[in-house]
Order: sequence, then structure tokens, then C-alpha cells
Amino acid sequence: MAVSDSRSLDILGIRKLPFLTRRNYLYEFRHLLCWSVLAGLVEGQFASVIVSRTFHGSPLLIAIASATPFASYVFSLAWGMLCVGRPKVRLSVWFGAGMALFAATTALVPASPSAAGWFIAQIAAAQVLLAGVITVRSAIWRSNYPVEVRGQITARLQALRSIVGVVTVQTAAAICDHQPTAYRYVFPVAAVSGVFGVLMLRRVRIRGERSELRRARAAQEGRSPRSGKIVRYRLRELASPVTAFGQMFRILRSDRRFSQYCLAQFLQGAANLMTIPVVVAVVTRDLEPDGKRAFWISTGLIVALPILAVLGSLSRWGRLFDGVGVLRFRVVNVIGWTASILFGMFATLVTGHAPHIGPAYLPIAVVLFALRGLLHGVSQGGGALAWNLGHLHFAKPDEAEVYMGIHVFLAGVRGLIAPLAGMWLWMTIGWPVWLIALGLAISGLAVYAAMARYEAVDHRL
Repeated sequence: MAVSDSRSLDILGIRKLPFLTRRNYLYEFRHLLCWSVLAGLVEGQFASVIVSRTFHGSPLLIAIASATPFASYVFSLAWGMLCVGRPKVRLSVWFGAGMALFAATTALVPASPSAAGWFIAQIAAAQVLLAGVITVRSAIWRSNYPVEVRGQITARLQALRSIVGVVTVQTAAAICDHQPTAYRYVFPVAAVSGVFGVLMLRRVRIRGERSELRRARAAQEGRSPRSGKIVRYRLRELASPVTAFGQMFRILRSDRRFSQYCLAQFLQGAANLMTIPVVVAVVTRDLEPDGKRAFWISTGLIVALPILAVLGSLSRWGRLFDGVGVLRFRVVNVIGWTASILFGMFATLVTGHAPHIGPAYLPIAVVLFALRGLLHGVSQGGGALAWNLGHLHFAKPDEAEVYMGIHVFLAGVRGLIAPLAGMWLWMTIGWPVWLIALGLAISGLAVYAAMARYEAVDHRL
């Protein structure tokens, strides 16, 4: 190997990884350099800022735009079932190409208030396919990276996504401050970068996939009516709600611990999601309504700062995840989420009482929103690891994709409901919506803590 190549491997930390993981890690790292440009704009809240600032969308449209990144996960139940017995990289390539296509066609959306729904629909379609990429990626990581270092490898890849994502989003925000209609070429340029990333992904190989595909085909050809074992699904079955929901309820009934884990995720996730449109509305409309750098400030507080916090926390989260397991990890993680809700509530109160506080309200509110974003991002860093790997604590190897699909589907359900409920509560009762969110977060924390205590006792017996 050339000296320059050896140095590059040292920079990426590849020589510290198990030998059999190095090739795939290198190719996936290169893939993410381009892919994260597109993913950074499609996921998260950048689109909701555009709906608020460029399209001057109503509170309902802001809530919908805030909800779509999470509501799109309802499709992950079908995506997880689609993964079973099919080539993972090929599926990810198709999902990524479709995502790039929908993002690119936002160039056709006119910059008028009446077209806000069209813009949201385009981004939502891209986010639905992004949910497929996320679901497949979990299966790829499960096959390619051993459990002893899986958290650390995932943290490195997520860190790369964070770096590229925050640079992309803040650059796009600066461009949109100069020209609010710039989304019409920002998204297509990102889509081109995403296509290059998709092409690079094709070089990744899945360990043991050939034998897995042979077993899946043999099981499908010789199977009788479904007997409880998960095998390769036919496409017409995936279109049937009876099949999809039947499989989900069968697993949730039979695996009580996984059901409790999903309940805790639902409570904690709903608490966070119901506050996101509130933060978007307050920061983009009330914090500095006439500011000339509204895109930059809004995107910085809502998107960029959390991403930077994700980046700074991932390596520590990765070591903690590998050291303590998912349940104790989740307890620590949710404490951070809960603290971020507290700071968001204080920032909202300060902004709402600006006439009484005077000019000092702005720096106070910005600091509080920044602390909220910082804690939200740190917790999101841990959540990203648990999101992709937590279900593997409960799933058997041949059921990992379906378990991932179930927990992401439930995330989509809360993503569809919680932001709309949060905005409705904000418009109805005002700041006490934060108290409701706080109660949900504490309830989720209690479930995680109980599960962790039970598992610790069970292991000692």
C-alpha cells in the first residue's frame, strides 16, 4: 500500500478497527461525504424554516413541515419487511436515487404562498425514501460491524454526517438570507451530490449476504402459510396492511421487553416532537421578526447548533453505548432530552414576555434557545446510536430488519401526531404545552429506568 494511502487510513482511524470491517468502513465513509449533503437538507427542520420564512406558511403548514421528517417513518414497517431476503445495498441505492429525484424537482415549485403545500409534498416524498435508507442502513451495520465496536463505528459515521450536514445547512441558510427563493437551486445541487454518494455505496459488500439470500429464497419456496418465522415477503404482501400490521402485533405480543422499550421511546419521542414546531414558530416569527439574518439565526439555533452538539458528543456516546448497553444508555440519554425541554420552556417564556423584559430579552432568549439546542443536540447524538442499534438488543439476527421497521414505524406514528398536537396546544393554551412535554419525557425516563433495573437484577441471578 502506498505511503499516502496508509496516512489517509490513519487519519480515518481505520487501522484501529477489526481487519474485516476496514474495507466496508472506508467505502461507507466516502459514500457519506457526498450523501450527507443531500441528507442534511432533507432531514431535520430546514424545510420547515423555508415554509415559514419563504412561503410565509400558516401555523398548520409549519406544523406539517415539522412533522414530515418523522411522520415519514411510518413507511419503515414496510421497508423493514422489504429488506428481509433481499440485497441490502441495491435497495439502499434505489431509495437514495428516488430521494435525490424528489429533492431535485423542488426546483419546479414556484415561490408563492399557495405553493407551500406542493413544496412540503416534494420534501415529504424524499423523506419517505430517506426512511428506507435509514432502515436498510441498520441491517447493513448489523451484518458488517461486530457488536463489540458497532457503537464506535456508528459514532464515527454519524459524526461525518453531522459535519457535512451542518456545513451544508448553514451555507444554504446564508444563501436563502440573500435570496429567499434560492431553494430552487440549493436542493437540486444537493441532489447531484447525493447521486454521487449513491454510486459510491455500490462498492460496499454485505458479509454473509449470499448465504442469507439463499436461505431466504429456500424458505419462501418451501413455506406453508405463515407460521411465525420471518421469511422473505412477496411484494403483494407488503402492500397488504393485514400482513404488515399482523407481523408487527405478533412481535409486540411475543416480545414484552421490546414492547416496553417501544413504549418508552414513544413517550420520550412525543415529548420532543411536540415542541419542535413550537420552537420553529417562536424562533422564526417572534424572536427577531424583522431581522435581516432570520434564516441564519433560525437555522443556527434550530438545526446547526444541535448538529454541532451531535458531532461533539458522538465519540463519548459510542464508548458509553458499547460499555453499558442500550437500557442504561437510554436512561442517561433521556435525562439530556428532558433538560433540553426545560430550557426550551424558559426561552419561550422570555420571548413571550419581551415587552416586560425590554431589549435584554433578545440575548437572554438566544442564550436559552442555544442551551436548548446544545442539550437537544447532545441527546440527539446518543439517540442516533440508540435509534440505529437499540432494537438489536432485542431482535434475533434474522429478525433485525423487521424489528427496525417496527420501532421506526412507531416513530413515524408519533411523528405524525405529536408535532400537530404540539402546535394545536401552543395555539390553544400557550406555553404550558412545555409542561405536557416535560411530563411525557419524565414518564419515558421512568420506563427506561425500570427496564434497566430489571435487566441488571436478571443478569445477577
